[in-house]
Amino acid sequence: MDNFDSAANRKLEELSHFFEEFWPEADVDLFEDSLMVNLPEKHQYLINKHGVTRQLWVSSPFTGAHHFKFKNTSWVSTRTDEPIETFLQHEKNAHAS
Repeated sequence: MDNFDSAANRKLEELSHFFEEFWPEADVDLFEDSLMVNLPEKHQYLINKHGVTRQLWVSSPFTGAHHFKFKNTSWVSTRTDEPIETFLQHEKNAHAS
């Protein structure tokens, strides 16, 4: 397993805990290469590793597709350099049920 796989797997596990803590009504399932998060009202996040681009890809039920690359010590948006946790916190604040 290379550094990308290790870092991505670690982040997926961290994000599973993030959703469980900050979005307690979520049903969180962590698989080998992806994280599926089911929210109330049939909203679903899918976060997966994309090995070819060495990114984490997020499919948001609210804002569509987002890509995050590992930069320095965190995963940041390829569009805005916003950390993935900040992005998800903004999503929750904007769309909390």
